[in-house]
Amino acid sequence: MPADNLVQIQPPKPAKRAWYRSPKLLRHAVMIFFFLFLAYIAIEHQVKGGGPRGTPSVEAYCPFGGLETLYQFLTTGGFVRRIEPSAVVLFFALVLLTLVASRGFCGWMCPFGAVQEWVGMLGKKVFKKRFNPSGRLDRALRYLKYVVLVVIIALTWHTGSLVFRDYDPFLAFFHFGLGMDELPWAYAILGVVLIGSLWIERFFCKYACPLGAVLGIIGKLGLTKIQRDPEGCQECNVCRQKCHAHVEFLSGTLIRGAECNQCMDCTVDCPKPAVLTLRGWRWRFSHPVFAALLVAGLAGLVFVSKAAGKWRTKPELASFTSPAGRLDAQQIRGWMTLADISSGYSIPLNDLYAGLGLPARVSPHTRLNRIRAEHKVEFEPEKARELVDQVLTGKPAVSVAAAQQHAAKPRPQAVHQPKKSPGAGKGAGQGEEPEVRGFMTLNEVVLKTGVPKTYILNELGLNEADVDARQPLREWVHQKGKSVPELRDIITRYRRQKK
Repeated sequence: MPADNLVQIQPPKPAKRAWYRSPKLLRHAVMIFFFLFLAYIAIEHQVKGGGPRGTPSVEAYCPFGGLETLYQFLTTGGFVRRIEPSAVVLFFALVLLTLVASRGFCGWMCPFGAVQEWVGMLGKKVFKKRFNPSGRLDRALRYLKYVVLVVIIALTWHTGSLVFRDYDPFLAFFHFGLGMDELPWAYAILGVVLIGSLWIERFFCKYACPLGAVLGIIGKLGLTKIQRDPEGCQECNVCRQKCHAHVEFLSGTLIRGAECNQCMDCTVDCPKPAVLTLRGWRWRFSHPVFAALLVAGLAGLVFVSKAAGKWRTKPELASFTSPAGRLDAQQIRGWMTLADISSGYSIPLNDLYAGLGLPARVSPHTRLNRIRAEHKVEFEPEKARELVDQVLTGKPAVSVAAAQQHAAKPRPQAVHQPKKSPGAGKGAGQGEEPEVRGFMTLNEVVLKTGVPKTYILNELGLNEADVDARQPLREWVHQKGKSVPELRDIITRYRRQKK
């Protein structure tokens, strides 16, 4: 028979597995679980508020916060503002988990990584293809996340404050559209991330995630790795083409690259079964076993920390007294209410209302940090600290006659505000928050205002050895016989001199 008449018989293609039987579904189920858990935490916090009587924020469950506060924790035993012990526990738990399961957290458990992946799946449906860049530029841009990591850690450890918080797209996403005035830059970056994820899978994870940078470094020491069987491999390179990280599979038999997040999708996408497998030491991990290792491992480490009494997701009830046992106005926190302050410092509510210039319609059970938003009056918790401090030092800011007048009739809707010093940055405008606030550290004030630390300390009559520039102002200014308004005036004078 002539060769032209021969028909080449192709082997039948393997039947396509139904989507609900795909091992990939298990990974997405795990991601959905952690996403819904964190979404529940975020929404409950938005509804009920924070503080000891409220609910935890998502920041209490962010392991990167544990790294941000690590230096302060190791040197002083304290935490950067907004960071709770649970974040430190989760960071160390994640380090241990990464030493075992490499970057399995990124591929299976990270809620923000899951959001980006789902947005990418939507983009593929809409645009029918995905622009997943590779090459020299892509490889160079991946180093950006290490730069971001170094900058964040250096500034945070220096200032003693969460400098990345104002730009964190993870935090903005889990605010669910609330607090745009508080986090405008974070929401803007979130918009870029979501749009970028439509074309580039895990856009933020690839190029800017500081936690991913940390886990990528530690993960190179992890026990689990994707292993390729060179004898069964046809070198079709389908695995690399479909991999969001463009891992080099054909360069060796063991995938050690920092970009591999152990998602195990390549083991499913490979046309030859069992060519690509996830192995750790002597064991081979299937999707269910690896999922169980990740979830049970993290849950077990959290359980151990709870049993040891190290787990805490909310601030403890603050005392009204200093370590010396004296009533201290700097113990006032934003989650406290006027009723709390009245009871804790034995100050009549009428005196508080009159001294703070608050109308009677403000409930005494409103949190200090919610008065402005809920009652549309100009107020900040720092005013309560200053008033209570004046009372405790024998210089009450409100007379008995004023208190009696306040008790006799409700105050008018318009609230009289003390004049702010001109040129004081954000605090200069009517209705704006002051640029310098009591919860800020001196290093943070220097970073945000541009006023040299030496100038501020000289004007206060202090030396660098007299204060810890990483401590909140409210923890030391009054001990030195100074005040936050005095520091604001120093900044104003400096700016006037420079004009």
